[in-house]
Parts: sequence; structure tokens; C-alpha cells
Amino acid sequence: MTAPIPFVATYRLQLRGGVGLGEARALLPRLVDLGVSHLYLSPLFHAAAGSTHGYDVIDPNLVDPVLCGEAAFVALSEAARAAGIGLILDIVPNHMAFTPENPFIADIMRHGRGSQFARVFDIDWDKGPLHFPVLDGMVEDVLEAGSIDMAGTPARPALAIYGQPYPLRETPLARRLAEEGGLDAPTLAALLSEQWWSAGDWRETADAIIHRRFFNITSLIGVRQEDPGVFNLTHRWIIEQVRAGRIDGLRVDHIDGLAQPGGYLRRLREAVGSVPVWVEKIVKADERIPDEWPIEGMSGYEFLAPVTRLLTHAPGLAAMREAAEGAVPDDIHAEVREVRRALLADSLAPELRRVTEAAMAALAVPRTQGPAVADGVAWLATRWPVYRSYTADGGALTGAPEARDEMTAALLALLRGAATNDAARAFAARFEQLTGALTAKSEEDTVFFRSVSYLPFCEVGAEPDLTPLDMDGFAQLMQARAERTPLALSTLSTHDTKRSADARAAIVALGYFPELARRLYAEARSRAAQSGLPERWGIYALQTALALRGAPDAEARAAEHMSKAMREAKDLSRHEAPNEEAEARAGTLVTALLGDLDGPEFWPEGSEKPFEAARERVILAQAALQLTAPGVPDIYQGTEWLAASLTDPDNRRPVDWNGDKDDLSLRKAALTRDLLAQRRADPELFALGSYRLSETGDGLTVTRAYEGREFSWKIELPGVDNWHPSSLQAQGQA
Repeated sequence: MTAPIPFVATYRLQLRGGVGLGEARALLPRLVDLGVSHLYLSPLFHAAAGSTHGYDVIDPNLVDPVLCGEAAFVALSEAARAAGIGLILDIVPNHMAFTPENPFIADIMRHGRGSQFARVFDIDWDKGPLHFPVLDGMVEDVLEAGSIDMAGTPARPALAIYGQPYPLRETPLARRLAEEGGLDAPTLAALLSEQWWSAGDWRETADAIIHRRFFNITSLIGVRQEDPGVFNLTHRWIIEQVRAGRIDGLRVDHIDGLAQPGGYLRRLREAVGSVPVWVEKIVKADERIPDEWPIEGMSGYEFLAPVTRLLTHAPGLAAMREAAEGAVPDDIHAEVREVRRALLADSLAPELRRVTEAAMAALAVPRTQGPAVADGVAWLATRWPVYRSYTADGGALTGAPEARDEMTAALLALLRGAATNDAARAFAARFEQLTGALTAKSEEDTVFFRSVSYLPFCEVGAEPDLTPLDMDGFAQLMQARAERTPLALSTLSTHDTKRSADARAAIVALGYFPELARRLYAEARSRAAQSGLPERWGIYALQTALALRGAPDAEARAAEHMSKAMREAKDLSRHEAPNEEAEARAGTLVTALLGDLDGPEFWPEGSEKPFEAARERVILAQAALQLTAPGVPDIYQGTEWLAASLTDPDNRRPVDWNGDKDDLSLRKAALTRDLLAQRRADPELFALGSYRLSETGDGLTVTRAYEGREFSWKIELPGVDNWHPSSLQAQGQA
């Protein structure tokens, strides 16, 4: 094993979309010049055809041929090591792609419960065949349209659905049809009745799903990492590469999806030794992950929110919230509960049923009690305060809501007793998997697009009703982080953030001009109403326009984003049933706002230049805070320069590595190089040193100290008294 490379900073690179392992190797000189110590790669495993992100893995023991395979990975590892750069891999233990392309799934389709891979996946075989809701209509109609036919050979028969081979059991009928053809509706019905799997209309047959999904994404199937044999099977390649010295760290995706994350992490730690491990985890402001998890820390969302809170100007936030009254939900928590109830009745109904059945088994109640148990589970889940409890792993139950009645009291008792009772533990695991998915879908993927008075708080790891954080509060959080998880990642932008740090900065900057914010919000609300849209979409469009102002292709990107945002909000439009007419009006609104923001008539006299100065200071302050704080800075691809982007797919666009950079981009890159050089010169000080903030003139001074060594850096903040047009002052006083 080669000596570990000291952690200075990581650089997150999104593979695919024209970026393979060879392209990653070509970027190494840039990373050396920038000063990072580790290249942090998105998943590189063999993924489903056409994957744009790599999280839909079909073989976790094979480097994707699209990325040029194993040889390209070895070449990258060797070149990185020679350059003094370590490699961190993003791994995906919770789920794989639910597709016949997946060789494990294909074998299960042929052999059912008797497949050697049947135990790999979280499948409830007692509920019927493995179901694929992939048809755009009834089976007979799809056959008549010519989209179903025989495929394969008599020895390996398959049914081609929309051109994709679906493996069949090797029955006499299947072998004959593969050889002779002649598929008609009665024959197809007979053939399908023999299978370990079924297919149905994607709109009508969700209740037939028998596998655990990732959130409500049917095309992803849960993996049973609680089984040591499954762990060994799905981690063989990872462990081999760690032992060969080619991997210097692992980032574990979606730890909340696992039945027993603590047990998984202990097994992973035993397998990979001292190689650093981080987990993708979202925690609430007062939540702590279990101390016994053998990890270096989380992937950085718990850092992002405090930075935004520190830079948020309290009077401006109050002005924005006041200006949004009547257009956004009055009670965020009530809105979340209502959304959760709707999700449990609709898209997450199979998950609710699965948890209910586990609860009934643990409580040993008759089937007639099913509705009461389901109601109790749903009531608890709608009020659960964090993504998961930790009782399935033996942790104590904390922060749970008070029981409403005897049924919810009994369910809470199961959670408390999970450490000593197998049936209770099975229920706890199912319940925790449900609350993680439900929290993410209700908050991040719904209410964050409704409670939109201040979008920087509608962010992964944050919450819309957060309050600003003062200097002392931020410093205390950072000092506690330094003492508990000194190698935790510190991120500002990721492949999953709703807006990049620089996009959020423009909205944060607006908060330093409360009267300007009130004026712009009123104008945006009026325009939305004139367009026949709910007024909150004017507020959302305004902030989106500010976030992308001056960015390449801003109008097209903003309009596309508005469509996604409206579908995520799930009230006027939905992914399943898009309201394209309303989305088009929202796109017209945001492009009009972008155009007006580029014209002087939209800005009250004297306001534009101070606003731009404030935006620049927020952008540079965020970067400086990240690069001087405890933890390991994680720089998302291209964000060493100015990078304003919105939620995926916008934030996964290819990086223009060689394009011209404006002055602010060059200043941000120079700041990044300077501070990374300081970290590289004394990584111990930045990893272990104390953290202190002090006020200095128009900003803050960060001081790090360790064993007699000290580092200080001044960070300029936006001024709050640099723009006072008398007309708006008078309006504010009135």
C-alpha cells in the first residue's frame, strides 16, 4: 500500500457527457496547478445504456465501457499518483438499475426466486411476480402496435418490448416461439402467465410493484446490503482496487436508503481499512449522526447551509419574506405534512404498504387491523422530524413526535425495541427507508419549490424557514466540526444542489438592499398575475433571473428550469402530467425578467452597481469561507471560476475548460489557488487547528491556530449602507 496523500481539497468531476476516464487524466495538470490534493469521481461503474449520471448501475464490479473500462481507470490512477493526486470514488450501495440490461435482474427474470442473485435485491416475492410498469398502454394494444415481439434463441428466449430484450423462462412455449414466432394476443398472454415477471401500463400498475425503489423511481431497485454475502458480491471490485492502492477515499451515496447504515459502514470499514469514507447525508440543524459510524464525516451539506445563513442579511430576509406574504405557504410545516399525505396516498403508496405489513407482522395483529396500522404509520411518517431514526441499527429513539393514540404509541414502542426484537427491527428498517424517501420528496423536491420567498434557503441541507446566523454562531459550528469530524467535506455546490453557490450569491446580495427587494418582488408578483400564474412563480422567476443574469444561454436555461420547477412543485404541473401551457407562460415570464434586468430602466437610479458589488463580495466570501474552514474543501467541477447554475441537468452541463474567463472568474480562481497553497503548506493546521472569526472593518477575519502556528485571512462582506435613494427610503418609512 502506498503512503496516503494529505488532504488539501477534493475536486468533484462528473463523468459521462463526453467526459471519460481519459479526459479525467488529461485534467490532472490543471488540478495540480489549482492545488487540490484529490480527484473525486462520480460513479464509474457499468450503468444502464444512455445513463447521464452513473447512479443507475447494472454491474458494480465492472468499469463502464462507455468510460473506456478498467484499463482507463488503472491508467488514470497511475497518472494521478505520479502527479501527487489521490482518487476518491462515489459508490452506490443502495440501489441498482431495474432493467433487463442488469445481468443480476436478467438472471432473476429467467429463474425467479431460485436465481443465485435473488437475495441481492429487496423483493417481496410473496406479493406476486417481479413487475415492470413500462408499457404505454395495455399489453394487447402494445402488441398490436408492433412494440412487442419475440427475441433471443430457443436456448435463451426473450421477449422484445420496445426493442429491449426481456429474458424468459426456458419453457417449451418460450423455446417454440423463439424458433417459430407467431406471437398473437392469446399466445402472448399464455407466455406471460409462465413468467417470474410481468409488464403493465406505467400509469395504471404501480400497485403491482414488489421491489423496494429508490424514492419513487421504479427503474431503480433496492439492494440488500444488510446481507454480508450481498455486500461481498457488490463490493468485490472496490475492495480489490483499495488493496491495490488505486483508491484513496470513498463517498457513499444515499446512506439513508440502507436498512442498517451503521452495520453497512462497519462492514465497509473492515473491508477497506483506513481509507477515508464519507457519507451523503442530510441532517437537520440540531441533528447529529451516530458517533459510532466509522466515517470521516458527511459530504458537506451540513457546511453549505451555515455559510448561507452567515452571509444572509437579516433585514433583507425579513423584507423578502414580507414581500412574499400571500404568495407562498403561510406554514411551511403544515405544507410539508400535506404534501407527505398526498405522496403516501399516491406515488409512495407501495412503500407505505410495505412498511404497514412489516408493522402488522411485528405487532402480530389480524389483517382487519391493516387500515388502522397504515393510518398510524402514515401519521407518524408525515410528522417525522428528520430523514430517519437510527433504531434499526440499535440507536436510541430521539426527537420522535408524541403519540397520537394507542396505535402510534405501539409503533413508537416497536422503534424503541428494535435493538432486541427481530420483527421490530424489520419494521424500523422499513420505516426509516420510508421516512428518508418521504422527507426528500416532500421537502427538497416539492415544498422547496413552493415556499420560495428566499431560494438560498430552499437548498439541499437547508430549510425555507431558517434564520440568519451570526459570526459567533457560525464559528461555534465550525469549531465543533473541527473537533468531531476534521476531515468532513465542505461543499458549496454539488451535482445535487438546487442552485450553485454563485447562483445563490445573487439572491443573497439582493438581501442587502431591502427596499430594492420589496420593489422587485412586487413587480414580479404583478407580472405573474398578469400572466395568469400564481404570484409565487413571479417571485421564483425573479430570483432565477437574478441567479442566471449574465450567464451563457441564460434565457433558454432559465425557461427550461421553470418547467422543471413547476413540475417539482406538483400543484400546477407534474412530471407525470405536464401543464405545458402554464410552463410556457412561466418561461416567457423569466426570459422577460432576464431581459429587463439587463436594462437600466429596471433598476432604480444608482442601485445596479452597488448590487453587483455586493454580489461579487458574496461570491468571493463564500469561496474564502469554504477554503479556510475546518474540513476538506470539495470544489465542484468548474466552480473555481464563476459558475451560476441551477438544479440538474443544468448543473451537470459540460465545463468550458478553455473558454475566456471574465475578471470575476479570474479573481475567484486566483483566490482559490492562493488559499489552497496555504492549505497545502500546512494541512495539519487547517485540519486540526482552532477556528475563530472576528469583525474587521467591512468584513470578517478568519484565524486558524495550531501548536503555535497561526493563519489569518480577511473576508470582505457587502456593505449595508451603500445605496440610499431617497424615493425608496420614503416608501420604506411610509
